[in-house]
Amino acid sequence: MRKFKIFCATAVLFVACTGFLQAQDLNAAIEAYNLGATAAQEGNYTVAIEQLNRALDLGAALGEEGASVVTDCKSLIPQLYLRHGKELAANGEGVSALPLLDKAAQTAAEYGDESGIPAEVNDLKSKVFYIMANDAFGNKDFASAIDNYKKVLELDPANGIAYLRLGQASANSGLEDQAIAALEKAAELGQEDNAKRLMASIYLRNAVNAQKSKDWDKVYSAAQKAVELADNVQSNKLLGLAAIELKRFPDALAAWEKVMKTDPAAKDINTTYYRIAVVYEGLGDKANACAYYKKILNDPNFKSIAEYKIKTELKCE
Repeated sequence: MRKFKIFCATAVLFVACTGFLQAQDLNAAIEAYNLGATAAQEGNYTVAIEQLNRALDLGAALGEEGASVVTDCKSLIPQLYLRHGKELAANGEGVSALPLLDKAAQTAAEYGDESGIPAEVNDLKSKVFYIMANDAFGNKDFASAIDNYKKVLELDPANGIAYLRLGQASANSGLEDQAIAALEKAAELGQEDNAKRLMASIYLRNAVNAQKSKDWDKVYSAAQKAVELADNVQSNKLLGLAAIELKRFPDALAAWEKVMKTDPAAKDINTTYYRIAVVYEGLGDKANACAYYKKILNDPNFKSIAEYKIKTELKCE
């Protein structure tokens, strides 16, 4: 009988101690939560999150008694990561903001937060990467710019401007195939005029480089693409020159006539007349060849060749 009483007394003491300890743990959880909430109001996010995580652990260990503390902590922690990340990003500290934004999305998903934090984080991260990419582009660090524009597009695949800038950075890095692919995508996503202009400049540069080595097939191909994208004088001149060298006289005539019509009063208009005369001669159109050679008779740069063609070779009337 005595042993039973002692057991009962011990059991009662154990229950009383357990209740006391649980009350202590609950108070500690509440205190940690309050410290975290106060620090959050003061903008001290590091302390706030540290205290809330402590409160979360204490509350979770209490089971049902700590459930409300756990719920409140899980609601607040992702918000604080997000708020801290936003403030850093707004102050131009994008690199420091990114891990916090990731943590906001991670904890929101882990805690079953349905407030839209992951979507907001994606939007913010895409903007941070875009700013970082533009800064790198401005500093001519095109490799970093390319990397960050790609990160933007992973998060925001319909961003036509990011594709446009990726195309520019790639072109400046000599990655022409990548540049063209990005610019074609930019054109599909609302940046058609700018994308075509940039693609035309890439093909024009290729044509100019090919002209230096007199690779007329390549000049012709690149200049033709440039003309299709942005029908300008320089592209037509190169297309016209290559077409003459390749004896594609109808194409040459179309190109040089565009050059002439674009600026009839150009300083080098006599050079254009000469090219057109050569094209008509190649086409076997003597009358028009003679007409254009006569236009440059008084130009000292072309006088000799014009006289020879008119008087000796073509015997123009």
